[in-house]
Amino acid sequence: MRPISGVVMAALGLALLAGCGASGNDSAGTSEAAPVQKQDSGTAAGGKSSNAEPQVPGQPPAQTQPTITRAIIKTGSLTVESDDVAATRQKAITAIAGLDGQVASEDTGSDADGKITQANLVLKVPTKSYDAAIQRLSDLGKQLQIHQESSDVTEQVVDVASRIETQRASLDRMRALMAKANTIGEIVSVESELTRRESDLESLLAKQKNLALQTDLATLTLTVTAKGQPPAPAEDSDRGFLAGLKGGWNAFTAVFSALATALGAVLPFLVLLALIGAPLWRFRHRIRRQPAALPPTPDSAQ
Repeated sequence: MRPISGVVMAALGLALLAGCGASGNDSAGTSEAAPVQKQDSGTAAGGKSSNAEPQVPGQPPAQTQPTITRAIIKTGSLTVESDDVAATRQKAITAIAGLDGQVASEDTGSDADGKITQANLVLKVPTKSYDAAIQRLSDLGKQLQIHQESSDVTEQVVDVASRIETQRASLDRMRALMAKANTIGEIVSVESELTRRESDLESLLAKQKNLALQTDLATLTLTVTAKGQPPAPAEDSDRGFLAGLKGGWNAFTAVFSALATALGAVLPFLVLLALIGAPLWRFRHRIRRQPAALPPTPDSAQ
């Protein structure tokens, strides 16, 4: 019995040892698999964020960057022909008023009977309504001439705004120095520089206002002519050396023509003065050359 019981006890001990080893291996395998599963889930969860671009702290996203609005100055001229110039003129004013525009200046011409035969209107219209204004004015009559121009002044607008900001910061520094000035010389020096910079700031603000007016309001020149009359000649927009030479020659010929006209007007009077004045001048000169009679002396009287 003892050998049998010893064998049984040995078999039970081996079974217990095998069970403990198996449970230890299972627990070790479970402990190693868990971190791998966590790492996979972390990669899967972070995979979506890894595709996104890294964002620098303090920097706004790319889609929120402000866009620069182009500053455009638009001008145009239009000539239309109409049977009734006065009625067409009134229709043009009404059309521009409907677009929140206004008449800047007006010049009309009439015939001998007082009937308006030509009207020149300088119109101001919001730039966003420029194309609509051109279309409405073109529908008023037969279009004879049209000219349009656009100028991009975005760089000027940005530059003036930047200079205004810099000038204001400079004025703040000068005012701080003014508060710290102690002597009369320092006060006079800082005050003079402060006045100069304030004048520069006012000039920049005026320039900014002028640019804003030009970009916000487009300029349209409308010419309405009666039917059968030739349209007014378009203004020459040439620039450069040849345009300057042409303008100088026109000015020279105009001045020469004016001088020639004036000389022709006074020439008859000059001839008359010469005919009358020349003999008088000779007679006076001859009298001066004759010696005056000497008074009698006492010796000659005795």
